Amino acid sequence: MKFFGNKRVHLNRLAKKISFITALAVMFSAASYTFAFSADAYNFTPEGVKLKSETVYMENLDTENTIIDINSDKQYYPASLTKIMTCVLVLDEFKDDVEGLKKTKVSAGAEAFKELENTFASTAGIEKNEKLSYYDLLCALMLPSACEAANILAVNIGGSIDGFVEMMNSKAGALGMKNTVYYNAHGLDLGGNNNVTTCRDQAILCKYALNNYPIFTEITSKYSYTLSNGTTVINTNSLLDESSDFYYGYVNGIKTGFYDEAGRCLASVATKDGYTYLIVSMKAPAKDKNGNDVMYSCQDHKNLYMWAFENLDYSVFVEENEEITEATVSYGKDADFVTLKPANEVSKIWLNSIDISKVERKITIDNNIIAPVYKGDTLGKLDLIYEGETIGSVKLVATSDLERATIKAEAAIASEFFSSKQFKIALFIIILVVILYIVIFKALTKKRYRQ
Repeated sequence: MKFFGNKRVHLNRLAKKISFITALAVMFSAASYTFAFSADAYNFTPEGVKLKSETVYMENLDTENTIIDINSDKQYYPASLTKIMTCVLVLDEFKDDVEGLKKTKVSAGAEAFKELENTFASTAGIEKNEKLSYYDLLCALMLPSACEAANILAVNIGGSIDGFVEMMNSKAGALGMKNTVYYNAHGLDLGGNNNVTTCRDQAILCKYALNNYPIFTEITSKYSYTLSNGTTVINTNSLLDESSDFYYGYVNGIKTGFYDEAGRCLASVATKDGYTYLIVSMKAPAKDKNGNDVMYSCQDHKNLYMWAFENLDYSVFVEENEEITEATVSYGKDADFVTLKPANEVSKIWLNSIDISKVERKITIDNNIIAPVYKGDTLGKLDLIYEGETIGSVKLVATSDLERATIKAEAAIASEFFSSKQFKIALFIIILVVILYIVIFKALTKKRYRQ
């Protein structure tokens, strides 16, 4: 009989496990959504602006809203946009020590100049073993795009050009620049492996520099600078040149790039009326249909800035304290619902010609919310949709507490368990075991009487 006793114990344990699993299922069904606000992008089409660049990424830096995204994750040759990373690594080395940048002088020998011989590399006329401050070298690097300055910095910061390139790729990885690979510090096409990157990756790098190093803006927004050796260098960025048709007075930096395969590349930032935009573009044509040199990259940036400052405004789509909807709650004490509001304000840069009321609101609520509910619990989400695109979303949270009506809840949960599939399975197993017990018990009893 011990065997059958163990069987009963096993069934008791099984029933307890089923009850426990059922209780867990009830608790999990009451779990709320955990949606966070997402800065979903709406890719604007700038009316009246015909872009020449093959890839463009434009972002409002105040809200981090993407404004324009054209092939932003497709790899292109960055040419001298490479030098932004070279500059960043030097600034990482010195941090906030601006005086150190200006006072510390370095030089390099043949190792910095050899690969540049017999090329069309842009230079600042720096000689082998000529000592200049890091600040001088950064100005030579970022204004006239001096390739020898890039290599001199690489040798002194990385110990060697190869060592510095390893640092460049390591930094790219650390910043999340997933589609960027560096082979040199200057971006020149040397007939081997060329650096590759994307507009989105370069935007990540630019934002890092802008957010961490004020001196980065100071240097890259200069139109001209005189090195300590008396050489005056001029910025290749026509957006900063007052004599150029592409001059735009609200621009601060950042960097140009060009060789034939890469086309004209440009990263720039502009601030006006309290708004700041960043644009990165690559692969713009270098010449017009008549074969004349044209800075189409600068033209694209200027046109986009003019369009943005005229047509885009900061708009609030959902107020933080706005009551959005109600959510049904089971087993609540004195109420069967709670009111929901956004976890935070939803605001974006938006076309001032498009009425916010044309943006659709899609509300998603958990249909199995069980008390207790506490103020701030996430119980759903609100999506903002325009022309089929989700342009933003925010979690919806309870505005108040709602206690559980304990007796009502326990009775309902018990009722649900006894009508549940788990209970029916358990009952079937119990009946089956009882029948087997009776059959085996009778068989054993008959056998005993025969003996």
